[in-house]
Amino acid sequence: MDIDWQSVAAGAGMTVLAHPFTYVKVLIQLGHEPLAPVMGRNMFFRKQLQYPGVFEYMKHIRKTDGFLGLYRGVGPRICANLSTSLTYSAVGQALKKVNFIEPQMSREAPTSKDDVKTLLNKVCDHTTKEMIARCSAVIISQPFHVIALRTMAQFIGQETIYCNMYLSTVEIYKEDGILGFFAGLAPRLVAEIITIWLSNLLAYALNTYVLTESSDLKDLRQYSQMAMSYVAQTVTYPLSVTSTVMAVNGARIQGGRPPFMVIYGGWYSCLKDLHKQGQTSRGSSMWFRKAVAHAVAATSVSPMPPPPITYKS
Repeated sequence: MDIDWQSVAAGAGMTVLAHPFTYVKVLIQLGHEPLAPVMGRNMFFRKQLQYPGVFEYMKHIRKTDGFLGLYRGVGPRICANLSTSLTYSAVGQALKKVNFIEPQMSREAPTSKDDVKTLLNKVCDHTTKEMIARCSAVIISQPFHVIALRTMAQFIGQETIYCNMYLSTVEIYKEDGILGFFAGLAPRLVAEIITIWLSNLLAYALNTYVLTESSDLKDLRQYSQMAMSYVAQTVTYPLSVTSTVMAVNGARIQGGRPPFMVIYGGWYSCLKDLHKQGQTSRGSSMWFRKAVAHAVAATSVSPMPPPPITYKS
């Protein structure tokens, strides 16, 4: 297997550099708001009650845990990044010679309709391979992902249960068994599958029917995949929040149990409850963060608790 170690090293470096932002995003996705909302203006200069932005949140973490506190959980995140990269590369190379959708050969002269159908088959075949590779990478990296999220979630209650990889592994196995290492996996996989298919098919449709070779906008085709990926990730973002919540839900830390967090019977119950509360987009914006009318800012340790209800799937 050929491994691009420079790309792997670059990915690990970016993980370290961006970790404080990821850390804040995870805490916001979990619903931890240690700073009271203030009156500010949104991007359209309209007044609204907002939670402080990412940099104010970082200052609070640094004030509480020191500068190194901003890198709580970075170790398991690097492991997750490494396992993701290696698995994706290995599975991708193994699938190179596999054709899930065979090209249809026609005895007649090909038409433009045949060309479009052939291109669609190629897109579907490529998307299927990408889906398998990325889902495999997600499954392999999930144990490290769970450890990282629970390590970061400890900031809410200032625990030290998940302090290193060994003790974290023992804690999860003792409390939840093998399945505990795959908490939050289902919504993460669903989000991954929808994102891959939606972004690739939208990019195909855009390039085929809008940004055609005869179009004046054909130079924009190189950006279509990136733009459609952003659209797809916006659509599936509620599943990302759900996955983060479920990875921590029920853990033996304040951030995973009542009164801070409701214990859910399944990820779909969690998604429905977040949607009902209007909390499915929390963490999607790091600057103009509108305070939800019925949400109350937390203290530096724990937020205003929701009622201790257990939802059944």
